Amino acid sequence: MSTDTAPAHAGGRARRPRRPAKLDQWIAFWSVPVFFSLFGLVFIPLSWMMPPRSPSSPQDEIVAFMQSPNLLIACVILILAFGLAPVSNACYLNQIRRMSVSPALRYALMAGATTGTIVGMLFPMFCFGLGAFRPGYDPAILAMLYDLGYLAFIGSLGCFCIMWMAFGLAIILDKNTILPKWLGYYTVWQYVTELMAAPVWIAKTGPFAWNGLLTFWFAMALYVSWQMIVYVCIFRAIKNQPDDELDNAALIAPPTGPPVRSGADS
Repeated sequence: MSTDTAPAHAGGRARRPRRPAKLDQWIAFWSVPVFFSLFGLVFIPLSWMMPPRSPSSPQDEIVAFMQSPNLLIACVILILAFGLAPVSNACYLNQIRRMSVSPALRYALMAGATTGTIVGMLFPMFCFGLGAFRPGYDPAILAMLYDLGYLAFIGSLGCFCIMWMAFGLAIILDKNTILPKWLGYYTVWQYVTELMAAPVWIAKTGPFAWNGLLTFWFAMALYVSWQMIVYVCIFRAIKNQPDDELDNAALIAPPTGPPVRSGADS
């Protein structure tokens, strides 16, 4: 019968109990709901950046929103939570590394995650936070920051589209069946439909404005349901991953004989 503690060494000291081999992966995995919870807290009940306000909002409403002190509190929380974004993406990258596909798809996801997060999360935070940082800004400047913040958040889909397209193609082309094939097709379909958000740079009213029925609400409904399904599939992939596939799974065998003395000790 195996035990977690190895036999005592010559010096009388026993090896420490072995920690779970997937502990580091599970820490990264469970950071995902923490990140999205903080992300949702910042953008919805705290600052009410989301659901997005209208591009046609009156100037006095824009000024009142952009000068809200809650925006500064939201920025503080988002700055502290920002580091969890790459940790959560590491869960996806680690599973792609197990697939029988070119590393190019993994690098594409990594680059897309980096650029997309900067444009889609940091830019809006800086725009909205800057508007609230110092009272008395000219209303025209606040209106410009308002436009830039929302256009960056809703209109930065190109980076994310390529990022998740690489993820979907990796699943489809993989022969190791790390993740189910249907998830790959679902991922590609989901992000093709999000291309309808491109007209936010043109439309200021209607279904293709940044707060429109198709551009925001339809795309958000697809994204949230897809993200939850991906999360469940990643959980199963980590759970089913054999320990001998882990980089940290190799254990140094305990010495079976007395320690070898060096010439200096004799």
